[in-house]
Amino acid sequence: MAGYKDNSKRNGLNVGFFSKQLRKISNFGLTYDVDSIPQSYAIGVNEDPEFSTNMGNVTTGPMMYDLFSKRMISKILDQKSVAYLDRSYYDKRKVLRQYSIKDEIRGYLTDIADETIIFDENNFFCKVLDLPTDFDEIIRQKVHENFKKVYNSFGFNDGIKAWTLLKDLIIDGFIAFEIIYDKKQKNVVDLMKLDPLTLVPASDPESGTVVWVQYPDDPKLRRILLDAQIIYISYGNNQDFSETSYVEPLIRPYNQLKLLEQTKILFNINQASIYKKFIIPIGGLSRTQAEQQINQLMSEYHEDVQWEDQLGTVKINGSSNIPHSKDFWFPSSGEGGTPEMTIESPQGNDLNEDQMLIWFHNNLKRESKIPFSRFDQDSGGGTLFGDSSEVTRDEQKFHNYIRRIRTVFQEIIVKPLKIQMMRDFPELISDNNFIANLSIEFNANELFEEWNYLKNLEKRSSIASSMLTNIQNAEGEPYLASEWVIRKIMRFTDADIQENMKYKIKEKGSMSIEEIEGGEGGESDFGGATGPGEDYFGKEEAPGGPEMGTEAQAGAQIGGQAQTPPAAQAPAQGGGQAQTPPAQTPTA
Repeated sequence: MAGYKDNSKRNGLNVGFFSKQLRKISNFGLTYDVDSIPQSYAIGVNEDPEFSTNMGNVTTGPMMYDLFSKRMISKILDQKSVAYLDRSYYDKRKVLRQYSIKDEIRGYLTDIADETIIFDENNFFCKVLDLPTDFDEIIRQKVHENFKKVYNSFGFNDGIKAWTLLKDLIIDGFIAFEIIYDKKQKNVVDLMKLDPLTLVPASDPESGTVVWVQYPDDPKLRRILLDAQIIYISYGNNQDFSETSYVEPLIRPYNQLKLLEQTKILFNINQASIYKKFIIPIGGLSRTQAEQQINQLMSEYHEDVQWEDQLGTVKINGSSNIPHSKDFWFPSSGEGGTPEMTIESPQGNDLNEDQMLIWFHNNLKRESKIPFSRFDQDSGGGTLFGDSSEVTRDEQKFHNYIRRIRTVFQEIIVKPLKIQMMRDFPELISDNNFIANLSIEFNANELFEEWNYLKNLEKRSSIASSMLTNIQNAEGEPYLASEWVIRKIMRFTDADIQENMKYKIKEKGSMSIEEIEGGEGGESDFGGATGPGEDYFGKEEAPGGPEMGTEAQAGAQIGGQAQTPPAAQAPAQGGGQAQTPPAQTPTA
C-alpha cells in the first residue's frame, strides 16, 4: 500500500510507533514470507485480480491494494481469515451471538472454554517453555521474566479474562487487540481490544512492512498500525467456508431439534385439552347476519401460538395460561332445531415416540465435537481415569480439536512475548531459531493427567518386564538391552534417568543430593568421576566396547526386579576381549 506514511501524517495519526526496529519486528521470522512475494508470477488462490490499482493518492477500502499488497494479503489468508474481507460477516456475527445464549449451545461453549483454559492455583493458564541450552543463559532467564510481566500486564492473572476471551473467539470467530507500548517503545504494557471487523492487512511495497489499516473506508477514522502493534486471531483460515466460528455449524441442528421439541410439546398440549363442539341453528337470519356469525366463530377457532426461546414458555392467543377446555361454535342452517353440544377428541399423528427426537439431539451432539460418553448423565459424564488403551477415538479427536484451538489462541501471549524479547535483545529479530523455539504450554487438569501418567507407566512397566524376561538369546540372557527398554518402552528422558541416578547414589550412601547437584564429591560407585551436568552413563562406547557396563546403564527397576548385567560382557562384534568393569570403592 504505497504512500501510507503521507496519509497517516495528513490524518494526524501517531507515527511515533513507526520506528525502524518495530518495522523489522513487524516481519519477524518472515512470517508472511515477504522476500518471496516479488519472485511470484502467478495469481494465488487468495488473490483477487478484480481489485483496482489506479486510485491516485487516495486509498479507500479494498481498492487500496496494489499487486504487492494483494499478494501479501494472500499470504495472510493462508493462515487466518480476515473479517473485513467477508462482507456478510457483519450480519453473521449478530446471528452467532444470538445463538450463543441458546440452551445447549451455551453449555457446549462453556465446556470447550473449560477444557481449553485451565487456571492453576496461581491463576496461570499456561507457562512458557524453556529455550534450548544453546541460547545464552541470560536470554533463557529473561524469557521467564518477560512472560510473567506480559501475563500480569494483560490482566490474565484475574483467573477469568483469558477464559472470557477464548469464548469470544469461538463465538465470533475473530478477536483483535492493539499491543500498547510505553513512551519509549521499549516495553509492552497493555492490550486494547479492537473490533476485528474494522481491520484489514496491507503492506508497504517499498519496505515490505506488514501493516493493518483500521476503518479503511472512512478517511476520518482511518488508522495505520504496524503488525507489531496488532494481535489478530481467527478461528479458521480462509479455506474454512462453513465454520466462521465454533457456533456456526451448531445452528442448523439446533434449529431442527427445537422445531421437533416444540412440535412434540404442542401435540401434548393439544392432547391434554378438552374440545367442545357447539352447533347453533341460524335459521331465519339474513345472509349478512349469518356471515357475521361465521366470521366470529372463525376468529374464536383460530389459535396464535408463540414460543419464547429464552424462557422456554409458550403462549396461545397471547396468554401463557394454557386453556384446559376449548369451545367451538358452529351455525346450523336447518329450520328450527335445537342446539347440540358434543365432546371431541383432537385428531393427529402420535408424536410421543422419542426416536426421532433422540436422533436430532445426537446430531447436535456430533456437531458439538464433544465425545458422546461425556453426555452420559447416569455415569457422571463418562470415566476420566484410565490408561491410553481405554481412550476412545472420540476422546482423541476432541483432544486434537482442543489442541488446535490452543494453537490459535496462544498468539495472544506468544506474539507480545516475542516482541518484548526482541526489544530487549535486538539480535533476536532475525534469529529464526529463537522464533521457532519460543512457545507456551497450556495447563491440563493435573489430577487427571497425573493419574493417566501413572496408569500408563504401570502398563509400560508390565510390558518392559515381559520383554526382558521372555525375549532371550541363545545363551538364555535377555536379548534386549535394559537401557533400550528404559528409553524406548518406559520413555524415560535423559533428565529422568539422571535424576533417578542421583537418588540411587544417595541410597548407596556415597553422596547427598545436594552434593550431587553441586558437583561435590569424587568418584561415585558407578565408575568414574561425576560432575554437574555429566551423564551418569558416561560417554557413548565405540563399536567393540561394552554395551552396558554398570547398574547405572540399566536405568531403573523393571517389574519389581533390579536388572543387573553380568560381571563381564560378551565379546563385541569386532572380536575383542570381554570387558570387565573395574571395581570401584565408594567415596564419601
